[in-house]
Amino acid sequence: MARAYTTSFLAHRLWQQALNWIFPSNDEPCAVCSRPIPPHMAQKRAGERGAMQRLCAFCQQNLALVPVRAQLTTLRAGKRRIRVASALVYDHFVRTLIRAFKYDGVVEIAPFFVSALCATRPARLQADIVVPVPTAPDRLRMRGYDHVLLVARAFATAEGLPCALGLARLGTSGHTRSQTAKDRDRRLSELAGQFVSIRPDAVRGRRVLLVDDVMTTGATLATCAAALYEAGAGAVDAAVIARVE
Repeated sequence: MARAYTTSFLAHRLWQQALNWIFPSNDEPCAVCSRPIPPHMAQKRAGERGAMQRLCAFCQQNLALVPVRAQLTTLRAGKRRIRVASALVYDHFVRTLIRAFKYDGVVEIAPFFVSALCATRPARLQADIVVPVPTAPDRLRMRGYDHVLLVARAFATAEGLPCALGLARLGTSGHTRSQTAKDRDRRLSELAGQFVSIRPDAVRGRRVLLVDDVMTTGATLATCAAALYEAGAGAVDAAVIARVE
């Protein structure tokens, strides 16, 4: 089974935990907004697990108020169409959460995103297997973990489905601009040939559910779906944490 964390990321987390134990600070910063968490609050939450332990009272309250606004969208993937279920609107706070999860190592937020995804998938999207949209190798090395794989595996477990790394991304990400600043045709052109099937046996003839973090133009999902269809998938749909409106 592929690892969602690199050795260097795990070593860094252990080192940080050791330093925090040896040199405890008075105020631990919130993992999302960096506001200081008062010592009495940090001590009160010492036994908690997951994201809540690392969030200030303001972010905890905001997290509890994030509405799941499920939406089903249809995208063109070559000559086929795929349905995409999205859980959240990519507003300012959700963007902050996803950036903390994706770039800042706040992996404890993953269960919140998994629960949001589960709320988007009643009986509308039937699937036999979950496949995460692969992270570019350079981004994986830089971050130390595959954030989409973390969510996809937990989501598959919650839904009683197998999860397989059915796709690989070739080369580097090559992203120097925000994806929201690019139109769909340009994104499709940039992504051409970047995703290839590495487990055709796992997807052949099966209903595949792609999982990704954010849908902007839908070009990444369309390109991945096309690669899965080429590998023999019977049907492809997708579920994403958030959508840009």
